[in-house]
Amino acid sequence: MSREPQCVFEARNVCGEGPVWDDEAQALYWVDIPEKRIFRRDEASGSVESWPVPADIGAIALRRSGGLIAGLRSGFALVDLDKETCEIFASPEDGLADNRLNDGKCDPRGRFWCGSLHDEADPAKRRPIGRVYRVDPDLACTAIIEGVKTTNGIDWSPDGRTLYFTDTPTLKIMAYEFDMDSGSIGTPRVFAEVPPGNGRPDGVAVDSEGFLWSAHFDGWRVTRYAPDGSIDRVLSLPVQNVTSCAFGGPDLRTLYITSATEDLSPEDLAAQPLAGGLFACRPGVQGRPMNRFAG
Repeated sequence: MSREPQCVFEARNVCGEGPVWDDEAQALYWVDIPEKRIFRRDEASGSVESWPVPADIGAIALRRSGGLIAGLRSGFALVDLDKETCEIFASPEDGLADNRLNDGKCDPRGRFWCGSLHDEADPAKRRPIGRVYRVDPDLACTAIIEGVKTTNGIDWSPDGRTLYFTDTPTLKIMAYEFDMDSGSIGTPRVFAEVPPGNGRPDGVAVDSEGFLWSAHFDGWRVTRYAPDGSIDRVLSLPVQNVTSCAFGGPDLRTLYITSATEDLSPEDLAAQPLAGGLFACRPGVQGRPMNRFAG
């Protein structure tokens, strides 16, 4: 496989998002948010399956006990793909009709972090009425970060002392002091800021060296940031809307990248035949195993 991103599945996702590597099954999961589907690609064969869910789905994570936890428009759910069940257990955004849950990931202690967004098509008009929630293994749901426009880009530094978080319309990736034992956050700082004209920061993955890879929606790229926030390198893609990334493969050295056809005109789509596809490359660094939900 090339060091440069190549399309490995022409998914034509409206908004492909939230890639999750399953090291036990050797498969990659991801979602298409507005199409309300979960996808799974088998590493050995390259075959892809998909399953419908009852609402827009922003994020998934594997469970230690089997199945998935998910953030849907309608709330947090436990998903069993074999039984084709999706059971909502918490709806913290009830009463906020213009909000939905978006990006999320599990921390090393098995808590699921997932936040919401103000579902306004124009990012410039999104209001800071979203929150980032922590779902504990007992399924208790607690709001941790308030005043969010669009939750994206959640991950942790290898030492667990830093929580990275992106509020996309602000063009900033934030770094919070993180207490692993309590699951609480401290004072935030700006880790990196995307200059205007380079797209908007979206989903992220932190590699084993502590460098953060950030996808750029409307930016044609993934940027690797050093632990000090400086740009280490940029991966260019042949598609405009790059949404998220995750490391996978048997050695965790394959970087998978999702993308979207959302917001593209017919002319854009004709010029970008791989838009909405799943991409992969071997960038020469290793990722980390995905954390599983402990509930």
